[in-house]
Amino acid sequence: MHIYSLAIVLAVVVVSECGHTFLGTSVLRPLVFHKEVRYPAKVLVKRIENFNFTLPSVPGVYNRSIQGILAYDLTNSGASANVTQGGLGHNFVNIRMKSDRYKEIHYDIYIYA
Repeated sequence: MHIYSLAIVLAVVVVSECGHTFLGTSVLRPLVFHKEVRYPAKVLVKRIENFNFTLPSVPGVYNRSIQGILAYDLTNSGASANVTQGGLGHNFVNIRMKSDRYKEIHYDIYIYA
């Protein structure tokens, strides 16, 4: 019983330490944008970058809004990605990415409408 409890605690610690961001849903939603974003590390400081995306006004996604956002941290560090403007229910999103000290920013970003 103690080993089972320890496994659950360790799983929670591992999940809370990752820098992935999941918002909304991707189930039965078309993928409208995918990009791998990479910025090199800065010396002695944390790197902060903003990523902006607006849904194009083309017939396939006209009058649609963002239903799902996935920002997957490929460095597996303590980096973070937060939505600062727009996002779910809007036709645009601004994502602020912040790296660990001495680490690069490397995210795989998916947006579903």
